[in-house]
Amino acid sequence: MLQDGKTLKMAVPTDFDGLVAQLASLRDDIAHLTGSVSTLAERRGRKMANDLTDGLNEAVNYVERKSTGAEAELEKSIATHPLLALGLAAGIGLMIGAMTRRG
Repeated sequence: MLQDGKTLKMAVPTDFDGLVAQLASLRDDIAHLTGSVSTLAERRGRKMANDLTDGLNEAVNYVERKSTGAEAELEKSIATHPLLALGLAAGIGLMIGAMTRRG
């Protein structure tokens, strides 16, 4: 290029050491970014595992409460209607016996 009769030289990166330094810097930045992403993924994974554990614990507690209530209700029904409970048990026993005889 000419400007006022003088040739201007454009700056062309031909410095090999400078290029190597930039690549090393880029490599360090990528390593740092990889570490950050890995840390973030680990935190989210732990949070998700904790949430799942909490949900399962709540489900177990709910089932325990319901089963205890159903057991108490069944005992109350048997205590208030003992003959009906005995008749049902005998009928179920006869049905099971009849089904196993045929097989």
